[in-house]
Amino acid sequence: MSGCESVLSTGRLEVRGGLRDAVLYTVAFWVFAGALWMDVWFLGGVLDRISTESMNVHVDFDSFWRSARALLGGGDIYDAGARLVNLNPPVWTVLISPLGLLEALDAYRLFVLLSVLGVIGYLAWTAEELRLRSAWAVVGSGLLLLSSPLLSTLALGQVYPVLTLGLVAAWISDRRDDQRLSGVALGLVVALKPSLAPVLLWPLVRRRWDSFSAACVSGLAASLLGFVVAGPSATLRYVGILSEGSANPYWDNASIPAAMARFFTEHPYGQNLFTLPWMVYVGYALGIGVLVLTAVRVRDGGEAGLWALVAASLLVSPIAWHNYLVLLGPGILLLLARGRGAPALLLLALQAIPAQWVLLWNDERTIPATFALTLYLYVLLAHWAVFFFAVGPANVDPGAAKA
Repeated sequence: MSGCESVLSTGRLEVRGGLRDAVLYTVAFWVFAGALWMDVWFLGGVLDRISTESMNVHVDFDSFWRSARALLGGGDIYDAGARLVNLNPPVWTVLISPLGLLEALDAYRLFVLLSVLGVIGYLAWTAEELRLRSAWAVVGSGLLLLSSPLLSTLALGQVYPVLTLGLVAAWISDRRDDQRLSGVALGLVVALKPSLAPVLLWPLVRRRWDSFSAACVSGLAASLLGFVVAGPSATLRYVGILSEGSANPYWDNASIPAAMARFFTEHPYGQNLFTLPWMVYVGYALGIGVLVLTAVRVRDGGEAGLWALVAASLLVSPIAWHNYLVLLGPGILLLLARGRGAPALLLLALQAIPAQWVLLWNDERTIPATFALTLYLYVLLAHWAVFFFAVGPANVDPGAAKA
């Protein structure tokens, strides 16, 4: 009887799994269809943003370039005349300082070229490490290269491809049991983007002490480099900029605290539900809860653990622009390699929705429009949930690890 019950239980699980995948495939199909419809109208504009010669469009890179110029000229790297405040630490300016020797547009084009090569490189590296079937590697990598977050990242000239390369290096080194190299890569990522500091929980909760120690040392060393080269005043100014940060209610901000600010505080971007400013702190509490839950989930290992923690870090952050989804792309290739095609395709479909989604609702100052314009939070939550439930016992092919 126990054997029959086991067979029936297995059968029920397979049926449920089949139904779940059918639902996910259906949703993914219609999301892809909607994204394609919007791309017909807006894709040309996206490509124009990348190719334009106006640095007013490439505003993030413009702030980086002006900071690099200021560093080379002995000026203030956080007051270099840029339209946007440079939100990256001094060490980032030090690393890209050679670009300050070029004219702004030439430097931007070189940066985009290096970013694209970096993205192709880490996607190919991930696919090779996972021994991903060629068809899935082409489909997954191709859709990620054409994804809305990456195209917008390239247009603005943002740092996310560099950070993703560091995360992939940390993740693959961990798979190959090179704990120190994994920690060094992870520490450098955190040094370049301190808001990703919660990813240090990945080695900590799994008791990878060599990796955690290496991450702390490399992160501090990189920060010290910025402190010495850019000067103590630049570091103090950056700390001040961080302390002034808050949950920006703008539509592109996908974090939980930002959504609470959108729904419960007055802002110029749309209609809030109620005016309850303290709900922003509830948002931080919810985000911390998600982070703690994720850390507990990954403590016993699992290939998707790092990507689940990255997603949780974005959910709890004051600012997590939609373009941050670039950081989670390699995790989607992992899902494809492990036979989770339905959720992987759903995430690829969600990343295909163009940034111009907001144009469909931006003129409507209504509560339904506010919910619609909070789409990016739902997209980020979907990534976190998929990676969270994909976390399981580590199952690394020794042959793959040595390849």
